[in-house]
Formats: sequence, structure tokens, C-alpha cells
Amino acid sequence: MFKKSLQKTALCLCIGAATFTSCKKDLLLEPTAEPVSFVTKPADLMLATTNTSNLSGSALMLGINGHMGDAPYLATSPAKQIQMLKDRGMTWYRLNIQTTSDGSASSSNLLTALQTAATTGGVKILPMLYLRTLNYSDSENESYQKGKTLGANFAAKYGNYFTYYNLGNDLELPLLLSNKTGQSQSDYNQAKFNVVAAYLKGMDEGIKSKDTNAKTMISAGWLHYGFLRMCDWYGVKFDIVAYNWYSDMEIAAAKGPNIPDITLKLSNLFPTKPIWFTEFNFRYKATSSTNETDQNAFVTKFIAKCKANPQVKVAVVYELFDEPYKSTQERTYGILKWATQYTNHLDKVLSKTFMSNTGN
Repeated sequence: MFKKSLQKTALCLCIGAATFTSCKKDLLLEPTAEPVSFVTKPADLMLATTNTSNLSGSALMLGINGHMGDAPYLATSPAKQIQMLKDRGMTWYRLNIQTTSDGSASSSNLLTALQTAATTGGVKILPMLYLRTLNYSDSENESYQKGKTLGANFAAKYGNYFTYYNLGNDLELPLLLSNKTGQSQSDYNQAKFNVVAAYLKGMDEGIKSKDTNAKTMISAGWLHYGFLRMCDWYGVKFDIVAYNWYSDMEIAAAKGPNIPDITLKLSNLFPTKPIWFTEFNFRYKATSSTNETDQNAFVTKFIAKCKANPQVKVAVVYELFDEPYKSTQERTYGILKWATQYTNHLDKVLSKTFMSNTGN
């Protein structure tokens, strides 16, 4: 998941006034009219702008992330997890799913139990599929075939459960060159990108060969939308732009490359694709006493931005439970915290806000 601090690309922002000017030029790079040689950009995919007000609107759906194999989730029954979502007005549950070589989910019994509970409760599961057989040393053809096999095998087993498939996560991060923002295709390692794109192309086609109604999405985060555009140009037929966005990104994007609303930026870059925010949340500060109220403020404000843009269809908070055994940031993303670890939860301010909006 896209939970790390901005790492490589954030260093280029140089938010401090003394250094900001020297970084600004690189921040403003966009994919050029003449792409580098490793992808061919069709004319109809060149940078476009659109007025999102003329798109057909639909009510924004909310969801939340979960880690079905992690301790807090193993200690909480599938039925209870789904009820927690329903109580907070959420209709999507994004789950990370590792597969075996035959396409079965590694925790197939747990996935089946969650899917049964979700179906009963009127909640939909979005599977985030790891690219478990990806190997950067493969040829593009080998990578394509591996992706197609994994996608086809998974959809053959679970296509009756799912319509939407999230193909991997944070895939662009290992491809970024040093001190690059990810906005331009020249910011990425050419050879590695080709292997990843071939795998995704195969994965998309494999899923759709077994589930003809399938809709696929590929995610990126921060300013790495260049990766998604490159996937488009390579010929990956993904249907939805998935994006990961956190509070420090919101602040940095407004100050650096002048992107006050990432939803509108993505609409301009991808005018024909629906947008899902597959992760978003506030990053806790170690010394702050207002983290819960700050989390509530950021998330509610960001949801308002999503609702104002009819191209944004789904927004998925990261995540349901605090995970205290993980790193400083990882341990605090939950909307629920623990009074007694993994047995008795408490609502954070944000959880109470969600519940109040549903009348609970």
C-alpha cells in the first residue's frame, strides 16, 4: 500500500522557502508531445483538459481498506467487519490478496467467508491482486504470459464474486529514477517499465478472458500519474484510474507544483476514465495531540472534493483498524483504535463522523 512518506519524489519538492525555487522546474514537467522511445503515444491520448461539470454524475461511494491476513482482522469475524462498514455508510472493502500459482487466494477460506458476509451485508469487495510472479529479468513476452496466466486463473476461480479488479499497488515506485517526480515518462527506468507494463497488459487480458464483465484498475500515488499515462500508451486496457493520496501530499502538491485539487488534475489527464481513490488518509504526527481531529478534518475535506467531481466514483479510506505492531505511520491509519488489543475497539473522531452521517 502507498503508506510510506513521499520518499524519493518528496525530496524534490524542497518545501522550505530557501530551497523551493531550485526544485520547481522539475516539478512542472509533464509528459511531452514527443515521448521517449519505449512507448508509442497515440495522438488521441495526448494531454487534454475537460470540464468535469458536463460528465454524468453519480453519488460518491465510500469504502475502507483492510488486511485480511493481519492480526486485527484475524481476530474480528468477517461478519463483524462487514457490519462495521455498513454502520459507517461504506459500500466497498478493499482487500489485499496474494495468490498461489493456480490463481487461488492464499487465504481462500478467509476470502470466501468475507465474500459471503459482504454479499449478505450489501458490501462489495475490491481485490487488490499482487503481481506475485513478476520478475524484472523477464522479457516482455515472458512477463505478459505470466500476467495473463495469473489474471486468468484468478478470474476463473473468483469471477462470480468480482466485477472490479485492482491490479497491483505501488508498482511505479521501484521504476522511478533518482530525484524524479514521476510526472514525465523520462522519470522511469525504461527496461523495468516495459516488463511491468507487459505483465499488466497480460493480467488485464487474462482476467477479461474469463470474466467478460470485468473492469480493471491500476494505481499510482503522489505525482506518479506519468506511470498511468505510460500504461495507457503501452496498450494496457485498464478501465479505471486508481489513486493513492495522503495529507502530506495534499500540502506539498499545493505548495510545489500548484495542484490544489488532485481530483481535477486527474480528470484533466484522464478525461475518459472513472477515478477511484483506493487509499487516502491523514498521516499522524508523532508529537501532535490533535491527530484524531486533524485526521477527521482532512478526510472529510477530501471527501467533499471527491463529491464535487462527478468523475470520482469511489473513495476508499486507508484503513479500518490501527495496526500497532507496524511502523509509526502504519500503526495509526485506522478509524478504529484498541482499548484492549484486538478484542475491544474504540471509535476515533473520524469513525464517529461516519456513523453520525448514517444516523448510527
